[in-house]
Amino acid sequence: MKPEEKLYEKIWTRQVPSRPEVDRGSRAHVALTLLEKGDKLLDVGCGDGTVGYFSKNNYKFIYGIDVSETALKIAEQRSIITKKININDETFPFEDNYFDAVICLDVIEHVFEPVDLIKEISRVLKKEGILVISTPNIRYWHHLFDIVCKGKFPKTSNDTGYYDGGHLHYFTYKDIQNILETEGFKIVKKSGVFGRDHFKEFLSPGVVFKAKK
Repeated sequence: MKPEEKLYEKIWTRQVPSRPEVDRGSRAHVALTLLEKGDKLLDVGCGDGTVGYFSKNNYKFIYGIDVSETALKIAEQRSIITKKININDETFPFEDNYFDAVICLDVIEHVFEPVDLIKEISRVLKKEGILVISTPNIRYWHHLFDIVCKGKFPKTSNDTGYYDGGHLHYFTYKDIQNILETEGFKIVKKSGVFGRDHFKEFLSPGVVFKAKK
């Protein structure tokens, strides 16, 4: 088992399975409002399958990939079609142009090479397919305050078991937009979380994009 696999297996082993819930205004809630109806949805880094569970009314088949077997077992109980892969060194086990939509919530900051992740998402996504992606916003005013006034780098994860929850990269809205557009995606909508859509580049702790291939 590779180090990153051990890390996320330990993280999910500490979780206590509960009834799936999505807090109003959270990244998952915002992402769900951006999805459209279709045949097949892929949740990249699906965890316990919560987002897929709440997507059942919009898609006939919901797939989820993750590195944690523990998380995937929970996702399977929620009727998600699961595949265990390490996206740092494995390609997605799906054909080209296979999915109507892909959702990738707070995953890109965990992978070694973010651009490769977007390339692989583009490969399995149908033409005109939808990508909904989120990540913490390092330009959030509270993070800037920590850097400028407190002289320390901000934490962008609530997971205290590992340094910043295993985050490897940090992004602003502009960073994510540049990556998506470079890989041929058209930005459909940029959203903040918890209702912070005005001045979201500074007021929202999270970045959420809807993009079309």
